[in-house]
Amino acid sequence: MNLPKIGMRNIKTTLSVFLCLLLFDLISRENSIYACVAAVICMQNTIVDSLEKGVSRVLGTIVGGLVGIFVLFVVSEIFVVNEEMMIFIIPLGIILLIEICVMIDQKQAVVISCVVYLSILISKNRDGGYILYTVNRVLDTSIGIVIALLVNKYVVMPEKLRAFFKTSTSKNQEEQLSAVELKESQDGEESSDLNIKTDDKQEK
Repeated sequence: MNLPKIGMRNIKTTLSVFLCLLLFDLISRENSIYACVAAVICMQNTIVDSLEKGVSRVLGTIVGGLVGIFVLFVVSEIFVVNEEMMIFIIPLGIILLIEICVMIDQKQAVVISCVVYLSILISKNRDGGYILYTVNRVLDTSIGIVIALLVNKYVVMPEKLRAFFKTSTSKNQEEQLSAVELKESQDGEESSDLNIKTDDKQEK
């Protein structure tokens, strides 16, 4: 039986999402989706990469939140805009976000800033006002980032489990190699038989 190779990043990402869901359930906090998405985006192969991208994504979260507050302030306090017009206004904020991330040399923050911004603008339920809603979304996203960083730093695959996956992978590779060699051998035999038959016909 060929077992799929499950990498450590796969395990850590899954664990990060589980911890986000568990934490939000324990503290009875809603909208764990933002923390889970941030944890998935932030998880990298190494802690160094995760730290770099974690800092970048925290900045992106803040930028996305600030732009979200700005756009909501404009459409709510300065210009009274209906929901139909928001279809055209929301994409304009994406342009602004990308330009800001490029200007502050945080291109890696573009994705998470857009996620936060869109979650703020598209949601119709902003209990407590759009500023409080934005702060909560930034907080939720930051929680997911922190959890991903902690998991990536402190969670290590046990040696027995690592050896198990390594052994399973080696067996799979050996089986695949044997199958290839067997097929090549069969193809070689078929080719030899065909040559012999051809020679026999030529002699006749």
